[in-house]
Amino acid sequence: MDLWRIMSDSLELDYKIQNYQTTDSILADLNNGKLDLSICPFTVTNERLKKYRLTLPFYISNMGIATRPDKTSPFIRVMQNLMSWNIFRWLIYILGIAAVFSIILWLAERKHNSGQFRRGIKGILDGIWWAFVTMTTVGYGDKIPRTVLGRILAILWMFFAIALFFVAAGVVSSQLTVTTLQSEIKNTNDLSKCKVGVLDKSGYEETLERNKIRHIVFKDMYEGLSSVEVGLIDAFVGDRTIIKYMVGKYFKKDVLAVFPSDLNLQYFCFLVSKNQPELADKINPVLIKTIDGDAWEEILDRYDVR
Repeated sequence: MDLWRIMSDSLELDYKIQNYQTTDSILADLNNGKLDLSICPFTVTNERLKKYRLTLPFYISNMGIATRPDKTSPFIRVMQNLMSWNIFRWLIYILGIAAVFSIILWLAERKHNSGQFRRGIKGILDGIWWAFVTMTTVGYGDKIPRTVLGRILAILWMFFAIALFFVAAGVVSSQLTVTTLQSEIKNTNDLSKCKVGVLDKSGYEETLERNKIRHIVFKDMYEGLSSVEVGLIDAFVGDRTIIKYMVGKYFKKDVLAVFPSDLNLQYFCFLVSKNQPELADKINPVLIKTIDGDAWEEILDRYDVR
């Protein structure tokens, strides 16, 4: 409405605002000629391109996922992440690489430095002890390579171990940080494992179908979000900006959490009846000029929809 008010001053059109309760009724009246223009933002879809004239997109958004936040205590969540396969896999990598360096170093030192790198399995364990002490930069000095080859290997291990240590530390930090405030649904891959709701005949319904994600259709976004709140469905997807606004206005704090998804962007435009093709041509230049101006920036700031 705010965008249209700004545009209408330049368009010099005589118009009447008609309120509708559902998007279906808007589309029906656009089809039968009772309505010339819809300023209710619609996403660009193949079906709408065939049936209506679309203005240039004036707003771009991505899909958002509304779900119940994870109520697990921070301590349990941290422990779950520490015992995750991602961290366990990195631990195996580190142990394997350290073991390889340890065996090579033991082979180089066992004959000339048998006091520190003993023969047999004990010597290999001595090498592993030295590798981890060196990697963590503790440097007790109880195991010191004496051969030229052993010292060259030690230098290589020092540089390699520092890099390996920081990469591993980054993996652990990322694993703990990403899910600190996350929901049980962390990404779009998780959507295929749960009950998902979406607004009927929206671009996001097409997105779910294209990604072969089973879903339940709702006629009203509030109904869909309420279904998430009471546990009838696990998540509701739609425009992230609109979902964020609806959750903030109609639901109690921390009841629902909204996360951005990694699926495709959606482009919002006005719909024009095919009976009025010249109307879209008249609107588009004014629309471009308006969204390039400061007034549109102020509207985006006012509604916190950047």
